[in-house]
Amino acid sequence: MAEFVLFCVPTAVYLFLQTRGDRRDVASTMKRAGLSWGSPSAYLWAASLLIPLVLLGWLAITCVPQEVLRAPGVSIAQVTSVSAGIGVLLRAVGEEIFFRGLLGEALVRKVGFGWGNVFQALLFLIPHLALLLVDPRLWPLLPVQFAAGWLLGWLRHRAGSFLPGAAAHALANITAGVFA
Repeated sequence: MAEFVLFCVPTAVYLFLQTRGDRRDVASTMKRAGLSWGSPSAYLWAASLLIPLVLLGWLAITCVPQEVLRAPGVSIAQVTSVSAGIGVLLRAVGEEIFFRGLLGEALVRKVGFGWGNVFQALLFLIPHLALLLVDPRLWPLLPVQFAAGWLLGWLRHRAGSFLPGAAAHALANITAGVFA
């Protein structure tokens, strides 16, 4: 829950600062931050991204030695209870709000989709580098994090909303947690 709030605060500050002088600009500011439902086709794209996201996650987990996955303190999004599932879901939504909703859109507007999406995927990778502090043999998860960030950034750009990506991200994480 704390991570969800932490990821949401910058977007909330952005929305407040952008709309405090002109309440008529709320809708366009929310749209720039990706706060819209997105089209039904965007959710179909999100569903189609689930397959590569889950396969990449599964492949990465199979590359990590079993003793690392079983070690105390290592939790690869394991969903062992309803509260753990809610935590996985909230973290994924928070990451989408911040990395794709706020940063991704700002970077794409600044440098174009190609570089902007790569930069947001690299920024998305930074908090996941903490996996290496747990055990350096978790490195196979990092290329998957980058690829997921890039794919979800593509979806955010195509959909104009981070919500379809948040749904795909959360479902992919929960599915990976069930398999782990």
